[in-house]
Amino acid sequence: MPSSSQQRSSIPRAYATTLLLGVAMSPFILNLQGSLSSFYPSSSSFFLRRSLSFNDIEYFSTLQDVNDIDPSIEQKAIANADDDKCKNLFLFLPDPQHFSYHGHGSQLNTYIMSTLIGTYLNRNVLLLEPPNEVSTFAGGSQFGCPVDSFEEIHMTSPASSSTSDSWQIKENFPGGFSRLIDHQTWLSGGCPIPCADTYTYQDWARMSTKSTAMNVPITCKESNGRTVNVIATAGGPLRQYFRSKSKGNHFISNERWATKLGATLTEARIFSTLSHAAMWDYAVGLMIKAGFLRLQPWIARDVEMLIKSFDLFQTIGTKNPVYDSIHVRRGDKLIEEARGEVVKYWRSQGHSDTENLPTNYVPFAHYLNQFRKVECPMNELGEVTERIKRVVYVATDDPIVVKEEIANLPNRIDERTVLWNDCHEMSFYFNPTDESSFHLNGDGESGFSDGTEDNCFKRYHRNIASVADMMILAKSRTFVGEFNSNWGKLLRTMRVRLDTPIIQDDGGWNSDTEEKIVGNLKPRFSKTLDVRTAWGPTVPRLPGT
Repeated sequence: MPSSSQQRSSIPRAYATTLLLGVAMSPFILNLQGSLSSFYPSSSSFFLRRSLSFNDIEYFSTLQDVNDIDPSIEQKAIANADDDKCKNLFLFLPDPQHFSYHGHGSQLNTYIMSTLIGTYLNRNVLLLEPPNEVSTFAGGSQFGCPVDSFEEIHMTSPASSSTSDSWQIKENFPGGFSRLIDHQTWLSGGCPIPCADTYTYQDWARMSTKSTAMNVPITCKESNGRTVNVIATAGGPLRQYFRSKSKGNHFISNERWATKLGATLTEARIFSTLSHAAMWDYAVGLMIKAGFLRLQPWIARDVEMLIKSFDLFQTIGTKNPVYDSIHVRRGDKLIEEARGEVVKYWRSQGHSDTENLPTNYVPFAHYLNQFRKVECPMNELGEVTERIKRVVYVATDDPIVVKEEIANLPNRIDERTVLWNDCHEMSFYFNPTDESSFHLNGDGESGFSDGTEDNCFKRYHRNIASVADMMILAKSRTFVGEFNSNWGKLLRTMRVRLDTPIIQDDGGWNSDTEEKIVGNLKPRFSKTLDVRTAWGPTVPRLPGT
């Protein structure tokens, strides 16, 4: 019987083999499964067999629970799609200005911003990706190459080759950002890319990076003579516009905007009464309800396969799992952007010499302090009478050090579990994939520091591992993180939900007229699933920023 460490290290090898061959070689799947059994412990083999049926792929298609989504919104949008409604468009180009070289969090946050602004301007939101021959990424996407992307089935693993020249990408297979995200019809209106006969990708890319991109729409004519008004923007002008408008609180809620986000009449009326943070949270709640950030089916399939191989889910199962999560972001993020917050933390602990801090990061134990003793039942003497058992998933770019920190924690129950604050029995689990790189681009946001050769298959593997982490964090009962990282900001956004009206004191609410009943009291229309801030700013930034 392999040791626990051997079991954990075998999972990524078997997963990688299955990822690259399992789907493309479906006639051989039973033989493949048998060959993989030597890599897997018996319990893992069971989970592999179950994962290959892909019965739960819908669950793994979104970062929110499927029960939080109203599928009728997308269904109605598909049924009502009409080219005659495609006269005012918002064309977002995710690739220019090096945004495609950013990590998952930054790219997804920028996409969220494009959706909010495009719908605010009452336009159908379209994505325009670079053609394969224009893309700077092997395989045509920063998110790598799934087996589905190739023209023909090869009988040898592409991972064995250092180049991808002999692997031909299907002509119409989604590239760029769209290889990750399935852009929904309720946003695009089913509209085609405008004026394809007269404007090339390079034309749109050039116009999208101008400082005036957001303020000077482009008018062009389709081949059928229809005139189209287009705002084409890349991430730079988009962010500049958003910062400028939000700084002066120039975004005004209205029913039309809510309707573009999939709101019902009642929801649109409620939205039109909101402002500031309440307005943005409600807008995000509408997007979540409409099924925003839907993953492409090959992403969902491979994320499902990977997650089901994790020892966490072999322990608790994948049917309605209850667990907590912690996101520990260190590395270049602390050096470049959050150094001030780290210094502030250590000063609060009595360390004033900023050149000789105990560590250049916030210790893992401080994250655990977000789980407090008062959460447990206690007697009149303040003694805990019943402990809370917590299964905790830890996502981090510094797993070796974090595991050492856990090993040095007091009150250990076993090699995986500690007692914290006399209340919480916490069992920790990690992503079992290769610990040599944690970012989409390599071992840091700028790529591999040692010049390691990369290809689209390795990139896809890192992509799937990162999305799996993100999904586990987003769907946890309690999430502990911080708002300094793009991941922390994104995960808080994806945990916002619409809520029924609740007056925040003794007032009432008229559900028929949606009017305030007592003075200027405002009901609460959205909620955020349990998010606890370990350090840094405690007030979340606007969505997408």
